[in-house]
Amino acid sequence: MAQEQAPIASEATAGSLASGTYRSLLPIVDEILAILHAQTVSPERISPAQSSDQVAPKAKELSQALEGMKMSALSLPGGNLSTEDIGKLLDVLESEGDKRRRILSSFETLSLPTVDELASAGPETKTEGERL
Repeated sequence: MAQEQAPIASEATAGSLASGTYRSLLPIVDEILAILHAQTVSPERISPAQSSDQVAPKAKELSQALEGMKMSALSLPGGNLSTEDIGKLLDVLESEGDKRRRILSSFETLSLPTVDELASAGPETKTEGERL
């Protein structure tokens, strides 16, 4: 009996892969750095209070974007695994694949008389339902 498999793109992963979920954070970081630059070395210096008022919302926006990306990544199948865990899982799967390939290759070297007889017997010599 065949097992029923879940669809590859479920509703949970569809939200994680929605357009715009993973966007560049560089513009936000650039804005924060520009504000800090204006406070310290720019000819158009701004006060620490002004820079704080301008940096705080940008830092919050950056934090929210990172948190959203993190939650989206964690909702992906296997998203909770570390790269070390994924490496271990790959090693196990590769060893299982190697083991199965060895088993299949051992069948090539086996002498299977029943299979050989079936292969050599033409359809005219065997009737439906007849056994060897």
